[in-house]
Amino acid sequence: MENEGGVKEMNKFVYLCSCAVIIGFMTGCAQQTKVEEPQMTKQEAPKAAEERIAFDFPKDYKNWAHGTSKIILDKGSPLYGFQQVFVNDVALDSYKKGGGYPDGSIIVIGFYEAIEEGSEIKQGNILWYAAMKKDARATKTSGWIFDGFDGKTYQSTVKEPITGCYNCHVAKKDRDYVFTSFAGNISAPEGTTLAVKPNSFAFPADVRSWRHSNSKVILDKKSPLYGFQQIYVNETGFEANKSGKSYPDGSMITVGFYEPIVDEKVVSQGDIIWYASMKKDSKAAPGTGGWLMDGFNAKTLSSVVDDPVSGCFNCHVARKSDDYVFSIYVP
Repeated sequence: MENEGGVKEMNKFVYLCSCAVIIGFMTGCAQQTKVEEPQMTKQEAPKAAEERIAFDFPKDYKNWAHGTSKIILDKGSPLYGFQQVFVNDVALDSYKKGGGYPDGSIIVIGFYEAIEEGSEIKQGNILWYAAMKKDARATKTSGWIFDGFDGKTYQSTVKEPITGCYNCHVAKKDRDYVFTSFAGNISAPEGTTLAVKPNSFAFPADVRSWRHSNSKVILDKKSPLYGFQQIYVNETGFEANKSGKSYPDGSMITVGFYEPIVDEKVVSQGDIIWYASMKKDSKAAPGTGGWLMDGFNAKTLSSVVDDPVSGCFNCHVARKSDDYVFSIYVP
């Protein structure tokens, strides 16, 4: 996870690179930059254009692993939005390590509307996508194909990937040209036995491999739900989370509450604070809508909720029509 220093560094790049990004993503006009490119004659130019490698937008990206999130609230920035990063299976191990991506690796960033409501920031509708795919044939851009895509049509919006994308990513050469880092590796201290209380369940340590549903930030530190919230749903419950219908037994939803790192108009995901989780078990939890509910310590992964009725369920009653679930999938 990028620390506060990393946030400031990224903040600088937002503004230093804004001209290049605006040109590449918004207008597609070519412009000279400090990165040297091979000089072409008039006869060679058409051939170079033909050699650009096609890159179709991967519409199944929401089925991939969720990497991290960041919010840029400045609407004047070319990177404005509630950013969600997704990584395909080929790239995941390298993404966690911070480099050395094999061919076929793909990283997609969805830029969603950032909706500010008091101390809350919610994820709105999709605006556009940025994507990069590792392909050794892309020799002019260090083995990566870069592109941007319209949020509705999925059509390419970048006419010049060097000035529009690559020139900013050069700053992250030591990380194989990737800015973001995987957030939220989960591990209990060595030798820890995850005890299970009556009317509860063991913390699902594989939660970061689940489907990402939604994100929200609550900046009010007095709120019991303070934090950069990441909502994950297991495969059993995923279809119900998308449709809003009743969840089958075995469904699980876990919310990770991370420290929000605020730097002016940028909000990044920091270290984990705690987890809230719920598991559908109609027989074990008839008095709480068929859901077992608990909270878990971020370091020990042990239960922290003494009374799940007063500590959890009494709030969820308000969402009885949605099978007691607050979080809604963002398509």
